[in-house]
Amino acid sequence: MTSSAARLALAIGLLWSGAVFAQPSGPIRLVPVRPAPPATEVKPAEEPKEAKPAEAETAPAAPGAATSSPSPAQPGIQVDTLQTVDADSVGVLAAADGALPTTLWRGTPRALAERLIALLPGFPESRTGRDLARRLLLSPALPPDGPPAEPKLLVLRAERLAAMGEVASVDRLLKAVPARIDDERLTRLKLDASYLLFDSNGACAEIRRALGVSRTETAQRGQAFCQALAGNSGQAELSLRLLTEQGFKADPIYDTLMDALIHGTRPRLAGAKDLRPIDLALLRAAKQAPPPDVATTRLPAVWWPLAESPSTESGMRLALAERLEAAGLWSVAQRTKVILEADLPAELLDNPLSRAEADSSARGRAILRRALDRQQTALARAQVIDKALALGTKNNVFAGEARLYAQAIQAIEPSVDLSWFAPAAARALVVVGRFDAARGWMQVIEAPRDDAGRAAADRLWALARLAGGEALEPWRADRLDAWVGRARTQPDEAQRLARLLALMEALGEPVDGRLWRELVADGDRRPVAMPSAALLPSLADAAANERLGEGVALAALALGETRLADLPPPVLGPVVGGLVRLGLTAEARALAVEAAVAAGL
Repeated sequence: MTSSAARLALAIGLLWSGAVFAQPSGPIRLVPVRPAPPATEVKPAEEPKEAKPAEAETAPAAPGAATSSPSPAQPGIQVDTLQTVDADSVGVLAAADGALPTTLWRGTPRALAERLIALLPGFPESRTGRDLARRLLLSPALPPDGPPAEPKLLVLRAERLAAMGEVASVDRLLKAVPARIDDERLTRLKLDASYLLFDSNGACAEIRRALGVSRTETAQRGQAFCQALAGNSGQAELSLRLLTEQGFKADPIYDTLMDALIHGTRPRLAGAKDLRPIDLALLRAAKQAPPPDVATTRLPAVWWPLAESPSTESGMRLALAERLEAAGLWSVAQRTKVILEADLPAELLDNPLSRAEADSSARGRAILRRALDRQQTALARAQVIDKALALGTKNNVFAGEARLYAQAIQAIEPSVDLSWFAPAAARALVVVGRFDAARGWMQVIEAPRDDAGRAAADRLWALARLAGGEALEPWRADRLDAWVGRARTQPDEAQRLARLLALMEALGEPVDGRLWRELVADGDRRPVAMPSAALLPSLADAAANERLGEGVALAALALGETRLADLPPPVLGPVVGGLVRLGLTAEARALAVEAAVAAGL
């Protein structure tokens, strides 16, 4: 009778030879690979097809990378030797995608650049701040001055993107890394991105490569997953037994989900906070609903796969899709797709305005979006959109609703008959940057008839001025004077105006200092969220000396993970002004509009 050690050696030998890790002919996949995976489930038993990105993009070459002549060389043709490319310089954004200049780290020591990247917030509340950080991490750039260190700058960039939930960005960046670069942390990030994107082809290929180097616990658990996914239940169970015989500790979540995938059992999970990428891939593959607390977790990487999965409860999918779009991780089209797939009873759509009024959740907002497609007249469509925008303001999600309905608003012809709709329509279009379409609605409300109308017009003028400057609205000092008059008796309006003046000054507007003096009030004290004392002076110095990458990172750090509505003018003003001095005026205006809307402007 063979010993336990002999049985273990024999089984490992079979695994190594590929007999146990065999796959059906052709690649296996859960869904087609693309930056935003579709919600359609593909069963492992179906005929596998080659998985290809839906939006194939050629990554820009790393700065300083040499190109080689065709090989073999023809007589009389000089062949250059391929130079080594610094992996830290690799990026995947082109100028048209928002790439920052390749000299973005000029003047910044490597040690400081590494520290700033490692400190970037994982859950930025500002959509503009997130986008700036993402572009900083994805842009091809000459490495900063200083000796290379471990971990590589590339690893730090990929880890920050992963912490931000930028799953597709991590996948794109690491696929652009030269194949000769072998780093354990990069391997883990590649594998996690494949799991979260449901790219079983990529995950299983990475696992096979890892097994060729070392039979780690992570690789062996991944191997069992790939075997189960391919329908090789017996081989998967053998792999699980080998893990036990090798002395690896039990993994309750993984073991429970593997049992569900192999045997069709219904797992009971305690919560979502401990779910890892492989667990999320197992949940999807086993067609299991996630734990109920997923909707409350602050982990965007968890939101992504569960919002895509048809097995996720409808209301939870709607909430996750809304959060992903609000963060800039998903497009409006992706959120709309989830809304259109949601299971909403017909009776909810029969009285959408009252139903949505009574339901402040993402489901209530989905009711209105679904109801919009039923409306045949401009009046009826305007009524639905107006309600959606009003509820968006009430529930602090106006910007997301503006993006969701922008196309529909633009399709409605501005008219005096719809003057009641004009303020909401114009505000939404300004927020999403559709200035030409906004002008028509702004003209409808240019001559307000009462005090409330004038106040609304002043607010809209201020928002438009922040968004587009002189190109959108002329300077109107009289509007600010009128606003100051109202603010003397309305404390909330005074706070809103102070924030507006700080943002306007940061953008270079000719704000009269007299207006500030009018807003001084006795006993005006309140706790505010302030960043580290070193951040704003450092940002000012980086901006003054044109250290772009350093300045962008410091701006993102100053915004942090604090709600924009809670950041005071003494923070917002310097950040917006710093971006202007760095040459990022469009981004500065976008941040100013975002901050103003968050404060109720």
